[in-house]
Amino acid sequence: MKKLIRIILALAIGSTLIGCSSKPGGTIDLTSHIKVSIKGFNGKGEVYIDNNTKYDKTDSDIRDFVADIEYTLENGTNGALSDGDEITIKAKYSKSKAKDLGLTIKNPTKKVKVSGLKDLLTGYYDCEIKVKNYGSIKLKLDANTAPITVSNFVGLANDGFYKGLTFHRIIKGFMIQGGDPNGDGTGGSKQTIKGEFTANGVDNPIKHTRGVISMARSQSYDSASSQFFIMHEDAPSLDGQYAAFGCAYSGMDIVDKICDDVKTEDSNGTVSKKNQPVIESITCKKIQ
Repeated sequence: MKKLIRIILALAIGSTLIGCSSKPGGTIDLTSHIKVSIKGFNGKGEVYIDNNTKYDKTDSDIRDFVADIEYTLENGTNGALSDGDEITIKAKYSKSKAKDLGLTIKNPTKKVKVSGLKDLLTGYYDCEIKVKNYGSIKLKLDANTAPITVSNFVGLANDGFYKGLTFHRIIKGFMIQGGDPNGDGTGGSKQTIKGEFTANGVDNPIKHTRGVISMARSQSYDSASSQFFIMHEDAPSLDGQYAAFGCAYSGMDIVDKICDDVKTEDSNGTVSKKNQPVIESITCKKIQ
């Protein structure tokens, strides 16, 4: 099934400037200095473009010119991005502005071969979250309903990403939130994923009822990374807005105790670092 891929556009590219006249002049190389990375999973990859060059001493008109450059995927069908695919990145720029500035444009396209994407998981996974001094919360994760979310979470868990992280936000009667390497709600892993929920065009029938695990995110629908939350009580307002991907079948007494015991600093559930419950480990295995 083909899915839309997302291209993160850079605002600048590498340049080599030559000449000196009333016009800035020179040569702009559009793609040789950019870094293209592809993250995600087979069939659902995302293309990221990063600039590697500084422009502190570049003519202001040149800086304005490169700031307006955008990058698009030129060849292939948007979606179904898999290992071995060859894609072409095309730089879109103002030809009239380049002429006015006396610029010579080089390498408007760049070919990149896709590699390193992992396969999406399917089926169901048993997950155990061990919380220091509290015990274990056991959940059943649904990769059939939320394959991107479960693949991301299971991958992080089994790579040891969550070991030693904490629950940094706790609101009794609502949820407990953790999985942030910064411990304050600002951090995540190196990768963000597509939000698998109705408001983002994905059919996900899992409701945010007591015991359900879901992904935290910022305002952007596709900003979830490593932070997750477990529902203490039902919250229908979250349905269709966040990517729920499983439910606890054991250990909700642990969630209750965390909500009862942990001191919070404000009505938003902020927990000081010294009081944050520590995640000893999260392990996941496929249910046979």
